[in-house]
Amino acid sequence: MQKKTKNNTEVSRQLLLSLIVCGLIAIFIFLPYQSGTKAGSGEKAVRDTSQTDKIFDRDLDNYDIRDDKNESQTLLNFRHSKGKTASEIAAARDDVAGAATALRKRIPNLRLEYNELNLAPELIAPDVRQGGGALSKPSFEKRPEILRGFLKQNKRLLGISDEQASRMKIAADYTNPDGNLSFTHFEQKINEIPVFQGELKASFTKKGEILRIVNNLAPELDEQNLSADFGDPSDAVKFAVINIKHDLKPSETTFNKAVSNDLKFVFGIGDWATTAEKMYFPIEPGVARAAWRVLIWETTEAFYVIVDAETGAVLWRKNITEDQTQPATYSVYANPNSMINVANNPAPILPGFNNPTLGTQGVLINRTELTLIGNEPPYTFNRLGWITDGNNTTDGNAVEVGLDRVAPDGIDPGSHAAGVNRVFNFAYTPAPGNGVYDDPTTPEHQKGSLTQLFYINNRFHDEMFRLGFTEDAGNFQHINFRRGGLGNDRVSAQAQDIFCGTATCANNANFASPADGTRGRMQMFLWTNPNPDRDGALDAEIVIHEHMHGVSSRLHGNSTGLTSTLARGLGEGWSDFYAHSLLSSSTDPLEGIYTTGSYATYLGVSNYTANYYYGIRRFPKAIKSVTGPNGKPHNPLSFRHLNANCNAEIGSPTAIGTISAYPRGPYGSTTCDQVHVAGEIWSTALWEVRAKFVQRLGWEIGNRRILQFVIDGMKLSPLNPTFLQARDSIIAAAQASDLSSEDVADLWAGFAIRGMGFSAQILNASPANVTEAFDLPNVSQSPALTISDSKENNNGFFEPGETLTLTVPLSNNSGTNADNVSLQLAGGEAVSYGSIAHNSTVSRQISFTIPVNAPCGSSLTLTFNVTSSLGATSFIRQIIIGRPIITFTENFDSVTA
Repeated sequence: MQKKTKNNTEVSRQLLLSLIVCGLIAIFIFLPYQSGTKAGSGEKAVRDTSQTDKIFDRDLDNYDIRDDKNESQTLLNFRHSKGKTASEIAAARDDVAGAATALRKRIPNLRLEYNELNLAPELIAPDVRQGGGALSKPSFEKRPEILRGFLKQNKRLLGISDEQASRMKIAADYTNPDGNLSFTHFEQKINEIPVFQGELKASFTKKGEILRIVNNLAPELDEQNLSADFGDPSDAVKFAVINIKHDLKPSETTFNKAVSNDLKFVFGIGDWATTAEKMYFPIEPGVARAAWRVLIWETTEAFYVIVDAETGAVLWRKNITEDQTQPATYSVYANPNSMINVANNPAPILPGFNNPTLGTQGVLINRTELTLIGNEPPYTFNRLGWITDGNNTTDGNAVEVGLDRVAPDGIDPGSHAAGVNRVFNFAYTPAPGNGVYDDPTTPEHQKGSLTQLFYINNRFHDEMFRLGFTEDAGNFQHINFRRGGLGNDRVSAQAQDIFCGTATCANNANFASPADGTRGRMQMFLWTNPNPDRDGALDAEIVIHEHMHGVSSRLHGNSTGLTSTLARGLGEGWSDFYAHSLLSSSTDPLEGIYTTGSYATYLGVSNYTANYYYGIRRFPKAIKSVTGPNGKPHNPLSFRHLNANCNAEIGSPTAIGTISAYPRGPYGSTTCDQVHVAGEIWSTALWEVRAKFVQRLGWEIGNRRILQFVIDGMKLSPLNPTFLQARDSIIAAAQASDLSSEDVADLWAGFAIRGMGFSAQILNASPANVTEAFDLPNVSQSPALTISDSKENNNGFFEPGETLTLTVPLSNNSGTNADNVSLQLAGGEAVSYGSIAHNSTVSRQISFTIPVNAPCGSSLTLTFNVTSSLGATSFIRQIIIGRPIITFTENFDSVTA
């Protein structure tokens, strides 16, 4: 029987609540304010955009105590507090290794990728490089029961017991709207208290096969040995405040009993209140700490800080902000040819100009009046439409849109755009106008911008729902219609946001994405360098980029993943890619030039008029085959440009490098693996893949299909994927689809163009050290080959002078046919395999005579050379003379010529 925590009794609870209030008052008294305008004072400081305020000076990197070498003694103390020894930890890891070997015997092409912190398998899947497949046989059972059976069968691998597998909470169980993949999520809880990141996600094929598992369960936990004393949540808030150097406001000292419970304590009121949630934080196998996950909202940033309940030590920290019924009628900048019927901005140029020196600017287009409910087919899932009946403001089930012009942070009361009889049509002319334009802070312009921002966000929500970002997947909705997930978390989209504590926000945008059930926050700013200012809420490239951060964050550990540099770079890349793809039209040429932030960045730096070429990135979005007058690509970025020496090739804004059509743009870091510049590389690779799909299938089918595979890939990825793990996850989604084998071939070909081919490697994740490759998959030697001496004495011992019969299967999982396949055994005979179709295996028998002078007990290496229409490759196997081997269970890595 589990112990009860002290505050489970009513007497102790009342005492604790009193202590919380007193404790937070003490925090307020003894923690001084840092310099800045007090919330609610009404004073506004104007920021010199050449300066950076203190919020950005804190240099608060994401943090995990398990990675901190300076805290090795603390971690050792945590181990000893649970009575664990180093030998016990090592034994647990040895047990995992033994279980992995056993599973690999059942699934020869098994791929296991291990969590660097606890060395448990984080990714369990058939290797996409060896053709994929499934972890289990087809089944008509319910998915949760299939998954429980797999967990029990492999409990040693996962470090759990049968009982723990049986008690796993179902966090989600759903099928994508396209009907291809299904997903079941288990959540690890102890006495209803969540284990931090304790989730196991399994994907299923239509046949009920387990496709792959992403595992983040804390292994080897003895639930009876875990502390049930969480202490005072106010102490946790205090330590979190100190850690992030937060300016504590009086409102944050008020305990909100009405919305608190035994698991989650709330301080303050409203959507942006500080919260403290009980959690168990895993340290290593068998060791977990009672802790509090504190959520603190600031004016431009938001933080999760996990604090040890006993010691007050900060265990983990993440900045969750990434920069950058009845019908209603909306007057908006639309593009009926685009996927989501949204124009890129009020003055689009599509495609952009292929010469940045021209300085050409877009011309203002007309707005379109659209009358809709928001639940028209195929969007019938929006049961309440965009705006509920009787409401007449930009506040709906998916997003609330208003201004944030005064303190405190959040949408200002009464600042929503209000329509007349649900007609949102406002008379305003944004820059560049037609000789006449309005300042964006005039009331009509503000209402028009809010209408546009509301429209873009709803269109985005609806298409992402169709692609599988549903309630079960953790989307942002106020009401979830009993379809899974947690509600009450519609996006708060704050336009013309100017209050940043001590200075005016400008020339940027961001999205903060907490866990499902807590509202996402989008902050859109004015871009103040041109005259008049330009409103970022009108630039759909930026709006979608930011909202996509919320999607990718929720799909990786429910907003606790994507903390590593490369993983955050993926987030930036996904955001750019979805912005470009969702805004794309059937008339957009694949050979075009496309940008991010083309409208808002005009004059963003001194005399900057190449905004419709570069936007806010170093290079425009363009496939590699599109070249400039010097014969070099407009976008030359490749996988190798994550490495530290990238600028030698890339050059600078004033000095062209050796690989591009024009010098790089003025935006973007010179640190080669910085998250935004890394994101350019990932987005560019996805753009190459998309071009392959659109070229083969046409825009309507190809564009949607690649977006589906990329979303599915996020669901199949580890918490902090590398570029190659993200690549493989997308390929796994395509392999599981029954649409077309050519999809797999196009994925490999597109990634290879940008150096992420079959043989690419990541030698180190941070700082990045990668080896690029441009090759494609070839035929592989799988499943295992068999060997027989039946033509000799048939005793199973391979002896000098014997002629052996080798049965050698070759498999093709490249996405295309392998023609004219021939295998040559070095020192033996050659054999023809003919053609091997995609996802097929062909076997042939080969004779080989062991040299008569081969000593017994020695190792004999067999080298197989294969040629086909896919190119040349080779693989090596070994036999021991005088030892019986029937099946080669170990496959050595093949070498591609």
